[in-house]
Amino acid sequence: SSTAPIHTVFFGGGTPTELSPATLGELLAPILPRTTPDTEISLEANPENLDFEILSALRTAGFNRLSLGAQSFDTGELQILGRAHDDRKIEAVVENARQAGFENISIDLIYGAPGTTLKKWQETLRRAIALGVTHISAYSLTIETGTAFGRAVRLGNFAAPDDDFLGDLMDEAATALATAGFERYEVSNWAKPGFESRHNLNYWRGGDYLGLGCGAHGHQNGHRYWNERDAKIYIERLSKAGTARCGEEWLTPLERATELVALGLRCREGFSVGEVSRVGDFDARAAMNGALDTFVSSGTLREEGGRILPAADAFAVADGLAARLIAHF
Repeated sequence: SSTAPIHTVFFGGGTPTELSPATLGELLAPILPRTTPDTEISLEANPENLDFEILSALRTAGFNRLSLGAQSFDTGELQILGRAHDDRKIEAVVENARQAGFENISIDLIYGAPGTTLKKWQETLRRAIALGVTHISAYSLTIETGTAFGRAVRLGNFAAPDDDFLGDLMDEAATALATAGFERYEVSNWAKPGFESRHNLNYWRGGDYLGLGCGAHGHQNGHRYWNERDAKIYIERLSKAGTARCGEEWLTPLERATELVALGLRCREGFSVGEVSRVGDFDARAAMNGALDTFVSSGTLREEGGRILPAADAFAVADGLAARLIAHF
């Protein structure tokens, strides 16, 4: 709808703060009339791009949630990850952001980097918690073919951490963050109550979103599309044709139902059986019956108010649980 309010805005993917606060403000300005006082307006940033003046200008422009790519508080790990900031810069940026008026601050952490130890990870978690931020994400380092890490693993320069060790690190995060008052609302995301990322929750709930800009993805009622990723080609297509969309797909009812289950079981709130049945056009409860009853009986899943929810200790096997349920669709 051209008049419906916008509930969340997210400037991310890459490093938006390579642009000046004035330019980011110009991009945000046309959106603001459609927002409400409750709209979540997030900006991804790396610590090295920020100081108090920049943060103040961004807050004045309308951004109210800051997502920082901190990654680690260990100097050696930051160097291995190719980051340009250090631990003190992270602390300074969070303090400056708070002074600039940001009350909703998230930091991303990465575990499993070469040379990681349990002790280093515990220290990173301790210092992240001590910052008093409202949201923390923790992701395992992804080693992909063709990247510097991928080549290093292939050449034997370092060994990728094994799954058991990564599991131990994730368990450590879950324990430390829960003790500090954070609630785990998705496999890799923790928030203080009321500070969950509403933008990401909309993704995980299969909601609609408009994708604007180079490489952006959008979704509306099962229609998914994406824009050109190459900036030069994106600009050329936009100037000539008024659109830089380079691909799209229409999800089948079964695909939509499958995604709701797969993404839902990665979240504390689980998924609605009624919604899966509606979008998939079949009786989802009947289809999952045997497998679902087994998981409910074992305590791995719970069935409450028409929703299927993972147990607190089931996040580590969420993907496997979803695969077992989906196999019966």
